[in-house]
Amino acid sequence: MKFLLNVFISCLLVTLVTARTRNPFVLNENWVCNVKRSCLECLRLNQCSWCDTENKCFSRRVQNFEGYCKNNTIHYQNHGLSYADNAKCACAAGQLEENCLPEDDTSGLKCSGRGQCLCGRCVCDTEPDPSHPTKAVMGQYCEYDNFSCDGPRCNEGPYHFLGNASADLLIMPSEK
Repeated sequence: MKFLLNVFISCLLVTLVTARTRNPFVLNENWVCNVKRSCLECLRLNQCSWCDTENKCFSRRVQNFEGYCKNNTIHYQNHGLSYADNAKCACAAGQLEENCLPEDDTSGLKCSGRGQCLCGRCVCDTEPDPSHPTKAVMGQYCEYDNFSCDGPRCNEGPYHFLGNASADLLIMPSEK
């Protein structure tokens, strides 16, 4: 029993001594950027930026990189999406804008002119008419609303919006 007690006390003392003298290893999060090898990997971290000409990930918070790659830098941007989607959006550099047009319409207004194209997705205007808060715009390309039809067949919508068309040219989704 005495032997077990001595072993226990010895182990306890060794643990206390090593815990006191052990220096914790802390990795500066800004240096993590240097190991990323692609724009998508790099911009999943909000402290990192991507230098397109050098194909290098870096952090401006690190002294060596303060003036690095001034003219061709892609920065992390928070669009309210996941880190991966924010990175895809930033690395695509505007190439996703074409996703905000229907496939058969390459020259029209993005998001039917009734929303913003954000990372290749339409975000429809939330209040198209502030004086009438019940009016709503919806659809993949903001092409539907609940107020553009004024005929006898109109009920609750949504109705397909064809620009400045009259009520006769509005198409209900089931008629397409």
